[in-house]
Amino acid sequence: ALLDHLAGVEPAGAAEQAPSEPLSDRELAVLRFLPSNLSAAEIGSELFLSVHTVERHVANVYRKIGAHNRAQAAAYATRLEL
Repeated sequence: ALLDHLAGVEPAGAAEQAPSEPLSDRELAVLRFLPSNLSAAEIGSELFLSVHTVERHVANVYRKIGAHNRAQAAAYATRLEL
């Protein structure tokens, strides 16, 4: 399902879930952590990224998927089964 999603192949009714532009590999990696309650520093530690870089990836994810907060982004990640 994730590969279909990233390739732009979506089941009927799922178009509203498609990101405005593709997520980078690092943005996807950060998105996978958003349903956990890890802080940006903890996510950075897991992915060997600085806090600033994690925060930048999170902001990019929000923009691309149309999320306004972490809960919405986490719900998106859960729907994609990340």
